[in-house]
Amino acid sequence: MPEKNPVAANLASAATDGLWLDPSVPANSYYIGGVQVHFPFKPYPSQLAMMNHMIRALNGSQNTMIESPTGSGKSLALLCASLAWRQSFMAKRRQLLANVNQIISRFCRDNHQLLVAKFAGDIDADDAELEHVSAPDKPSKSRDPELAEPAPPKDNDDDDDDFMPTAKSKVPEETKNKPNHDPAYLQQMALIRRAETVDYIIDLARTRMPDGVSLDDLSVLSGFKDQGEEASHAPRIYFGTRTHKQVSQLIDELRRKTPYRLRTAVLGSRAQTCIHGRAKKAAASGESVDDMCRTLREDDNCGPFRAYRKIIGHKKLARRGELEIWDLEDLVTLGRKNMACPYFASRDMAGTAELVFCPYNYILDPAVRKAAGINLDHNVVILDEAHNIENAARDAGSFEVTDSQLSVLAFECAKLIGDQHVHDGELLTTGGGVILLEEHRVLRTFAETLSNWLQRDSNTYEYRDFETETSVWPKPDCPVSLVLQRLALTPEVVARIKSAFSKIDEQNSSARSQASQNKSMGLPAEEQQQLSAGALRIVESLLRVLDHVANGSKYASDFRMAIIRSPNPELRDQAAAKKRKRYSVGPQQIPPFVNTLAFWCMNPGVVFNEIAQQSRSIVLTSGTLSPLDSYASELQVDFASTLEANHVIDPARFLALSIECGPSGSPLEAKYRTTDQLSFQDDMGEAIASIAARCPDGMLVFAPSYALLNKLLARWEVTGHLAEINVHKEVFIEPQGGGSKDQFDKLLAAYRDHLQRSSDTLQPLQRGALMFAVYRGKVSEGIDFSDYYCRTVVNIGIPYPAFKDVKVVLKREYNDAYSNPSVHERVLLNGSKWYDIQAFRAINQALGRCLRHKNDWGAIIMLEARFTHPRNINRLSKWVRSHMRVFHGFNAARQQLESFYNERIQDDAALGTLIDDAVITLEE
Repeated sequence: MPEKNPVAANLASAATDGLWLDPSVPANSYYIGGVQVHFPFKPYPSQLAMMNHMIRALNGSQNTMIESPTGSGKSLALLCASLAWRQSFMAKRRQLLANVNQIISRFCRDNHQLLVAKFAGDIDADDAELEHVSAPDKPSKSRDPELAEPAPPKDNDDDDDDFMPTAKSKVPEETKNKPNHDPAYLQQMALIRRAETVDYIIDLARTRMPDGVSLDDLSVLSGFKDQGEEASHAPRIYFGTRTHKQVSQLIDELRRKTPYRLRTAVLGSRAQTCIHGRAKKAAASGESVDDMCRTLREDDNCGPFRAYRKIIGHKKLARRGELEIWDLEDLVTLGRKNMACPYFASRDMAGTAELVFCPYNYILDPAVRKAAGINLDHNVVILDEAHNIENAARDAGSFEVTDSQLSVLAFECAKLIGDQHVHDGELLTTGGGVILLEEHRVLRTFAETLSNWLQRDSNTYEYRDFETETSVWPKPDCPVSLVLQRLALTPEVVARIKSAFSKIDEQNSSARSQASQNKSMGLPAEEQQQLSAGALRIVESLLRVLDHVANGSKYASDFRMAIIRSPNPELRDQAAAKKRKRYSVGPQQIPPFVNTLAFWCMNPGVVFNEIAQQSRSIVLTSGTLSPLDSYASELQVDFASTLEANHVIDPARFLALSIECGPSGSPLEAKYRTTDQLSFQDDMGEAIASIAARCPDGMLVFAPSYALLNKLLARWEVTGHLAEINVHKEVFIEPQGGGSKDQFDKLLAAYRDHLQRSSDTLQPLQRGALMFAVYRGKVSEGIDFSDYYCRTVVNIGIPYPAFKDVKVVLKREYNDAYSNPSVHERVLLNGSKWYDIQAFRAINQALGRCLRHKNDWGAIIMLEARFTHPRNINRLSKWVRSHMRVFHGFNAARQQLESFYNERIQDDAALGTLIDDAVITLEE
């Protein structure tokens, strides 16, 4: 039973935590997994299962996977469960620390001589530590302010310093001057050096129990010691999802539907948050916003950067402020009004936030994670929309660089070297800064060596795909280590490059720090010419992958090194040609080919295992994680539990059909050898036209590839099937690759506008809309087609990855090599099973576009003969496979479909009449 009015009742107890409960947001209280969860309405059974599953995993510091269908309230359940767990965790930790402090105080009271023996000899060091602890700008690592005993409430709870570090309590001045045997002084020392004192008491108890300490006390101290750093750590929650749009949706759920209020932050790029006019112009012309940002700051020409703390201290972002929970758009708007930088403000606030939102590539990519200041140690990681997490982790571990990028790096180094001159015994650039001549020469040689090798005419390629050629190592007679040796990239040389990069990076950081100090003192800032941020990222990323592929690395066999030669797109795309780097080597001529050096990671565990080692718990969740088989082996992470939740929709409100044959009896099997057959194309067109004639409102049709989709549309234009579809539906076609963001947004808006009602009527439109799209395209990922925007999803074929794609071939070979348990300790699914899973995961993601909330309804139709086999049906998400109806003939399926549509339309009509009657009654 829910506890009534829990928010108001718990407001006082929550006030001592950074997290508090807003009494203006209605919520009931439920005890789930031993934790009190405040939820805005009665949870669905699937939400209760999710929250229970998640809380138990967090309590046990375990990793878990949760699949919950879209529309089942997944995001709300994740937010409420994680924040309720954190609130409970913090309360338990504060109680533990209070108990430990009480035990230490009793020990100090009854064991003065033992205290003298332990601490009195360190009096000088202790005084220094006391001074260190009392300094507000040097917070102690041993204690978290949030875990300290509750302080008396302030008179004014609306302070603007919620994102400022909490100052430590100062030790009274008179305490410092007391003799080193003073009991009060020794007790204070014992409490400050809490972990050391606990170890001391436990060691003493091994020979004789100290006075004032019981066996129960010893058990408490042992528990505290076992927890180590976690005992005094306030866990931060990193909540990652696929896109910034989905981040915005999560934030909207948090502030509108839940009573939880706490310090939050959102991480975004400079391109999204920069408000400086020159940086925005740089982005529009294809230049690096990061480089322009650095230039503006070094030249002291960025007013918003100087004023970014205005945002941090703004009253709207303070506790109980209007924007206590904020989105990037809120921060950018606030930044524009105050001419203060949202980018640096968000970075600063993320350092003290209790809940941080970001796209999950910020967490997966080691370089981005470092740049964003994300610290995963003992913290919780939630990755929503995680169905692509395996591929995303592999991409994060991989790196590619072109010959032109390497040439730019070499040119930048040469320019700095060439601009140097001697002044007072130092090598200076023309800008006035000190240049590390030898270190820049090392980086230039490194870049030139790789660039020259890529551009050799003598390179041979064993893979050819249209106009692209690829060569991959290791080869049977040539391991990667031998290639690197031929390039003179021996371990000793790589060590020299690392040292050079480290010194340059350290000098750049020191120069920025000095410039900031000069500015604060009103002194002129010295101009310091440096390598661009892009150039430094190239070196850093190359060194990272060279570490992994080096002989002796545990990940050496998990990478494939490749060189790729492909036609230069600038020869065909004038817009791309105009965006060429302003730096160039040699004549201004567009080269015919782009040569790329690639290090492809075959093992997502290279990246993900590091995340798992650092974090307390990882929660992977999505509406379409199925099939779940590959996650644990691919990511090299133990998932203690998995959950496949049921849909919240009444099974009577959706229909799932698998149809083997078309209206003319032709098998609907979209395999390579059958898709060219006119009988297949014509029966597929007849089937879709028949469904379109009966389906109300919106309809989505997914094909495995643009090649097949274009082939079908061209045939249907000849046969008249496309015209027949047009009679009943306005036809929209997803552009290849999704098109530009503006192009896709306009297409989606046009589709929605066509279906938009002029009133709130529930009756279907006379003529609906149909969107043709492809699996893994933009339409299939994360877009809400609720209610009349999608009443039917039609699926053509099974979207297996391109069989001859080099990366697919290499990944299949890699998995086959690691699929034998008698040979390898880490066993993977074989290449064929991995290949199958990629296809079915894409199908499940497309199915999720329909049925977006409890009262929604719709049909899912598999126009594919292979889905009449139980083996393939069982690879679909649980909520679909358990309700799939198999039809061998089209006519029987059409009758079933027509009956379903009619029932649902009649139900909507009856509901509409009830709504109209209720409105009339209210008006009367």
